[in-house]
Amino acid sequence: MVVMTLLHLAVRGAAALSLALGAFGLGSSAFGADGAAPVLVGHIDGEINPITARYVDRVVSDGESDNAAAVVFVIDTPGGLIDSTYQITARFLSTRVPIVTFVAPAGARAASAGTFITMAGHVAAMAPATNIGAAHPVDSSGGDIQGDLRLKAENDAVAHIVNIAKTRGRNEQWAEDAVRKSVSARVDEAVAMKIVDLQANDVADLLAKIDGRTVTTSAGAMTLATKNAPVIDDGQNPIETLLHFVVDPQIAVLLFTLGTYGLIFELSNPGLIFPGIIGVIAIILALFSFGTLDANGAGVALMVFALLLFVAEIKVQAHGLLTAGGVAALLIGLIIVFPPFRPTFPGVRQSVEPLVVVFVVGLTAIFFGVALRTALRPLPVVSGASLLVGAIGVAKTDIAPRGIAHVAGEDWTVVSEGGDVPKGGAVRVKRVDSVRLIVEPARGAEGKGAA
Repeated sequence: MVVMTLLHLAVRGAAALSLALGAFGLGSSAFGADGAAPVLVGHIDGEINPITARYVDRVVSDGESDNAAAVVFVIDTPGGLIDSTYQITARFLSTRVPIVTFVAPAGARAASAGTFITMAGHVAAMAPATNIGAAHPVDSSGGDIQGDLRLKAENDAVAHIVNIAKTRGRNEQWAEDAVRKSVSARVDEAVAMKIVDLQANDVADLLAKIDGRTVTTSAGAMTLATKNAPVIDDGQNPIETLLHFVVDPQIAVLLFTLGTYGLIFELSNPGLIFPGIIGVIAIILALFSFGTLDANGAGVALMVFALLLFVAEIKVQAHGLLTAGGVAALLIGLIIVFPPFRPTFPGVRQSVEPLVVVFVVGLTAIFFGVALRTALRPLPVVSGASLLVGAIGVAKTDIAPRGIAHVAGEDWTVVSEGGDVPKGGAVRVKRVDSVRLIVEPARGAEGKGAA
């Protein structure tokens, strides 16, 4: 319960921060000098994840609040998460502002999840040398889903994309084949088969070509006035960019590992401060990522428990038992933190790579193994007499070769092996012989040993 509460708070806090910063991006952007409604341009790049869905929702909300002429989303994606994709398409289907989806630039693709998103626009367009399709669901590791789960995921995706095609008046049969048979289409094929509406070279060409079209939003029929509209780019703000990067299973695990090491270094060497700060930030970002990706609570709890065991090993002499328990808890946690057979679309992996698991667990085991071996190694016993070797002293009497010298705050009987030393001369201790010191003249050190 505590772990899930922390995940929930991390997700809500980061989401609120990204929305707050997003509000600054468009503060006084709304209209051009002639009062024309603007066209907002958003970007859907890379994997589709919950941060993508929140970003899209923010841009659409900006367009609605500014009474934009249209909101254009430039799309280039290999795929993404099913839930996030459905959130985006649902937002497009219910919006009060016209949505234009544009697969661009040349060479871009709207694969798997991108197919749903592109077809959900009121107007859909593609740039030259682009493609769309291949939307068959797969499991979270990128493999084919088997059994009843495959049928369930496939039928659900087919129903959703066919509903989108029907609502937007697009090719329903091709939409179903994109899911069931993973078919794809080039831009010329997509236009000919009515998968998308037109081809355009860039955003300016697109806005000129769609000007005057009539579309139906949730607010009613609207005629697009985009030809001479001011264009405002509404990209991801820095916080959204950061969160989009960290919301990845591999990044989340590595951040958690980095945070663990940071906290351990801080607790082992109190006062360093910097490792502790980095550690806390990394763990919070990791927890945010786990929460956003709906990670298994038991897996996250085991990883947190492993962290506590590692920290306890620093404070308690457990002869490696706490470290062994921590490594075991970390390994099991990494394996179960993301369910292995969760359906998704191609282009995204929502499970921890085996190599990442091996790297993190292996590095942790080696690190603590070396640290534990060092801690348990017996230290050499250093006597007070042995500390005198190399010390500089002052002859209190003539040493020829015997005499008295003041060394390390005390008077000692000394024997010189390197020649006689006059009173006041400097001597250096060579070794300790019972209760006397064997010394030699310390040339160039006169006066340094005076007490």
